[in-house]
Amino acid sequence: MCDMVSQHILSGVLLTTATVGIHGAGTLLLLWALFRARMHAARHFGFLHNSILLMSVVVALMAVHVVEVVCWAGFYSRQKCFSDFNTSLYYSLVSYTTVGYGDVVLRDPGWRLLGGVEALTGSLMMCWSTVLLVQVLTKIYTRHVDDWEKEELLARERIHHVGPWR
Repeated sequence: MCDMVSQHILSGVLLTTATVGIHGAGTLLLLWALFRARMHAARHFGFLHNSILLMSVVVALMAVHVVEVVCWAGFYSRQKCFSDFNTSLYYSLVSYTTVGYGDVVLRDPGWRLLGGVEALTGSLMMCWSTVLLVQVLTKIYTRHVDDWEKEELLARERIHHVGPWR
């Protein structure tokens, strides 16, 4: 019995570690791509470019989360927790996103806690992604504010040089 409990705990730790590794690698890849595209972004800064950039970041983050969900589902499938991979994938997605419909559950009492561990891990990974998305939004908004301040300063200088006395 003690060996079973330690196997389940070890599995949870390994799956969480794998998820963090996947998320870290995905985040670094995304940051690298953003860094490489910064010169293009500086030349083409505007609504369309910013919209495409944000959509790309969201899609990339979603892809990272899907890989993580598939990793957990692969484990459930390998352990034969469910009858097929699709059910494992569905359960993993519902657990990872903390939706938890309850229509599919882990029957084996030893594995039941793993759903909660996946939910906690998924919540942390979503927070991590949110921080990255907020950082990209902050960069965009900061650039807009800087541009608006420069325009305002130029407008004030023009008004100052062209006074009513001319």
